[in-house]
Amino acid sequence: MNWVLSTALLGSVCFAAAADTPEERFETKVRPILAKNCFACHTASKMGGLALTSRESVLAGGKSGPAVVSGKPDESRLILAVRQGDAVIKAMPMTGKLKPDEIAALEEWVRDGAVWPASAKVQAATGQITPEQRAFWSFQPVRKGTPPAVANSEWSRQPVDQFIYAKLRERGLQPAPRAARATWLRRVTFDLTGLPPTPEETDAYLNDKSSQAEAKVVDRLLASPRYGERWARHWLDVARYSDDRLESQKELPHPNAFRYRDWVIAAFNNDMPYSEFVLGQIAADLLPEPQRTKLLPGLTFYGLSPEQQDERVDATTRGFLGLTVACAQCHDHKFDPIPQTDFYALQGVFNSTVVDEVPLAPEAEVAAWKAHKKRLDDKEAELRSFQDEQAMIVAAMLAAQTKDYVAAVAGTRNPDGLDPETLKRWREYLDLAKQHDHPYLDNPRDGEKLQTTVLALLAEKKEIDQKNLIRLGGSDARGDLSGTELLSLDRAKYRFYNELFGARKSVLHFAGKDLDRWLGALHLRHLAALRAGAEELKKTLPPQYPFLHAVKDSDKPKNANLLIRGSRDNPGAEVPRRFVSILSPAAPKPYTQGSGRLELARAIASIENPLTPRVMVNRIWQHHFGQGIVRTPSNFGQLGERPTHPELLDYLAARFVESGWSVKAIHREIVLSRAYASAWARSAANEEKDAANLYLWRANRQRLDVETMRDALLAAGGNLEQAGGGPPLRLTDDKNFRRTVYGYRSRRKLDGTLALFDHPNPNTTNEQRNVTNVPLQRLYFLNNPFVMRQGAALAARLNGPTDEARIRQAYRLLFARQPDAAELRAGLAFLKSEKDAWPRYAQALLASNEFLYVD
Repeated sequence: MNWVLSTALLGSVCFAAAADTPEERFETKVRPILAKNCFACHTASKMGGLALTSRESVLAGGKSGPAVVSGKPDESRLILAVRQGDAVIKAMPMTGKLKPDEIAALEEWVRDGAVWPASAKVQAATGQITPEQRAFWSFQPVRKGTPPAVANSEWSRQPVDQFIYAKLRERGLQPAPRAARATWLRRVTFDLTGLPPTPEETDAYLNDKSSQAEAKVVDRLLASPRYGERWARHWLDVARYSDDRLESQKELPHPNAFRYRDWVIAAFNNDMPYSEFVLGQIAADLLPEPQRTKLLPGLTFYGLSPEQQDERVDATTRGFLGLTVACAQCHDHKFDPIPQTDFYALQGVFNSTVVDEVPLAPEAEVAAWKAHKKRLDDKEAELRSFQDEQAMIVAAMLAAQTKDYVAAVAGTRNPDGLDPETLKRWREYLDLAKQHDHPYLDNPRDGEKLQTTVLALLAEKKEIDQKNLIRLGGSDARGDLSGTELLSLDRAKYRFYNELFGARKSVLHFAGKDLDRWLGALHLRHLAALRAGAEELKKTLPPQYPFLHAVKDSDKPKNANLLIRGSRDNPGAEVPRRFVSILSPAAPKPYTQGSGRLELARAIASIENPLTPRVMVNRIWQHHFGQGIVRTPSNFGQLGERPTHPELLDYLAARFVESGWSVKAIHREIVLSRAYASAWARSAANEEKDAANLYLWRANRQRLDVETMRDALLAAGGNLEQAGGGPPLRLTDDKNFRRTVYGYRSRRKLDGTLALFDHPNPNTTNEQRNVTNVPLQRLYFLNNPFVMRQGAALAARLNGPTDEARIRQAYRLLFARQPDAAELRAGLAFLKSEKDAWPRYAQALLASNEFLYVD
C-alpha cells in the first residue's frame, strides 16, 4: 500500500548534529524503519489488531496487548518481536530480521518514551481517486465530437475519414491513393470472413459500377455465416478458449467446450448487442427468462477458465475493460489508480462463484447417467484402493529385506531366494545413486543401516498419512485438500520415499500384472472380480448427456480478505465485493445480490462506463487495420499506448452505443471508409515522418493468421467444408477439411501448426497475436504433407485446355487477378522443365507472399 504522511514530513530534512532531539531521531531513524518493514501490515490492514499510525495506537497495541511500554524496551512486545528471540512472541518482520543498528534505534526510541510527533501521524491511503487521476483520457466520459471539416471531397464523405484526414494534414502526411478494386475486395473478404473471394464474387463486384457496389459486398459478407466463424476466433483469443484442461500428466478433454465456441459464433452472426454479449458471459445464470436460456452458454467464459480465481479477475478486467487490475494483487497498482482493495473486491465476487454444469437433456436421463457413473467410480475406487493396499503390503515386506538385496547387489550374498525383478531394480537404483550425492545413500553397501532408514521412513510416512486423514475428517475432496493445512515429509525424505515407494518407476512399488504375481489365490479371485465389475460398468456406461460448462453463485457468498503482499499466509482486512473504484463516480457501493456477478456485469455493460465501448471498438479497428487506435488493446492505463486518434475512438464508441451495441454497424462504418480503402504504397516523405504508419496514410500489409492461412489453403484446393458447429476435430487428422476455428485447442499441448504460426497460449487472455518470421515457417510450405496435398488438389481443379489457361485460372483463383507477362513466362518455363510439374508449381503459388499476405 502507499502510505501518505502529512506535508510536514514530505521531502528530506537536514538536522544539525547539535539539534538531535527525540522528535528528530524519530523522523530520521525510527520512521524509515517502520515504513520499510511494518507499515504494510500494521496501518490499514491492522494485522493482529495493531496499527502503527500514532503514539496512541502503538501504546494501545493489538489483540495481544500494548506494542510498546514507554521507557521499557525489554517489556515492549514490539522490541521483543524484532529481536526474534522470544519463545512466545512471534518474530517480526516476516521478511527477515532487522539489522543490529535498526534494532538499537528502536530500543533507543522506546527508552526515550516512544516519542511520535502529532505531525508525523501515518494515514493509510483511503483508496479515493484524485481529480488528476480521473482526468486521464480513458477514464473520461465518451464524447461524440463533431467530425472536422475537410476540403478534400474524397475524404469528406463520412466521419471516420474526416477524423483520419484531419490528422494526416496536421502531421504533414499525404494519403496514399485508393487501392485497386480487386485488392479492396480481397482485403475486405479476408477481414470479414477469413476466406478469399471466389472468382464469381470477384467478377460480380468488378462488373458492378454502381455507387453501392462496395456496400453490397459488405452487406453480403456480414450476412454470411462465415463472418461469425472469423470474428468469433478473435474473441476466443481474449476468452482463452480451449477444449481441454491444463494437466501435465495426461489429456483431460472438455467434451462440451465447443458449445461456447458455437455460441460466440452465433452471437456474432446474429449481431447480438455487445452489452448482452458481456452480460451473458459474466452473469447469464442470474438473468430472467428468456434472456437466461439464450445467454447461458456464455458462462463458459468462466466455466472453462484455468482454475485460478485471480485469473478470472485478470481475464474480466483486461478483456472487457482494458485494465490490468490483477497487477494490484500484491500492492496498489504502481501506475494506474487501482488500489489493492479493488483486486480483492473483485476476487470476492469470483471466490463466491463455483463451477457448475447446466444439463441439456431430460432430468431422468441425467439422473440415470449420474447413478451409473457413480457406480463405476465407486467400483474403480474400490479396485484402486485394494490394489494400493496390496502394493503397499508387498512394498513393506520387501523393505524389510533391504539388507539382503543390498548385499546381493554388492556380491556379498547369494541372490537365491530373492525376487529377480526387485533385485534388478535395486541394482539399477544403487548404480544411479552413485552418480549423485544422496542424503540417504552415503554408503550404499551398508545394507543394515539402509534397511533401518527405509523402515523408519515408511513408519513416519504412515504416521503422517494418519494425522492428515484426521485433519481432513476422512475426506479426499479437492476443496478439502486445498483448504486444509496438511503435514508432509521434509523435501529430502519425500524424494527418497518416492524413489522407493512412489507409483511411478520406484524400486518397491508393483502395479497391474506385476502386482498379481505376489498375491495369493484368494486375493487374485477378489481382484479379478473387482476388475470384471469395473469393466462391465464401463462398457455399459452410455455417452454422457450434453451440458454447458457454467458457473453459479456459491451457497454462502462472502468477501475476500486483502492479502498482504499477495500472501495467503498473511491475510489483512476484509474487502466488500464491489466495482472498480476509478470507474465509480463516488465510493463504490458494496454488492448485495449473491456473489455480485450480475451487478458487476451491469456495471461493465453500462452506457455510463467509458471503457467498455472504447475497448471493443478498438479491438474491431485493430483487426481491420492491423493495429488499434490504442495499440495496447487490453491496457488502456498509464503503461498502455495513447490513442493516435482519440476523437475518432470516442466517435466510434458513441456510435457503437447509439447503434444498440451493434458490432456489424461498426464494421460497416469502418470498412466502407476511404481510409480502409487506401493502397499499400511507399512514400519516402511520409515514412520519414511516420514510419510505423500510426496515422494511417497507407494500408498496412498483413500476413494471414494461422486459421485464415489453413482455411485459404483448403479453399484453394477446393476441399474446404462449409459445415459449422459441433465437437472439435484434430488438425492432424488428414480427413479434417473443416474451418480451423473448429479445430481442437489444447491448454496442455498446442497443435504444432497452430504453435508454429503464432497461435496464442490459451491459458491466458490474449490481446494481440505475435507475428514471427522464422525458417521453420518457410519449410512448412516446402515439406508439410498438408500443403503438398492442397497443392496437388489445386493443380487437379485447374481445368483449362492449355498450361497458359490453367496458370491464368490459378492466378484468378488465388490472387483475384491475371498474371503479368513475366509471371506467365516463368510459370510456363517451370512447367516445361520437368514431368508432372503442376503439383509443385501449384504448391509454389500457395507458398508465395501474395497468397499469404493481404495488401
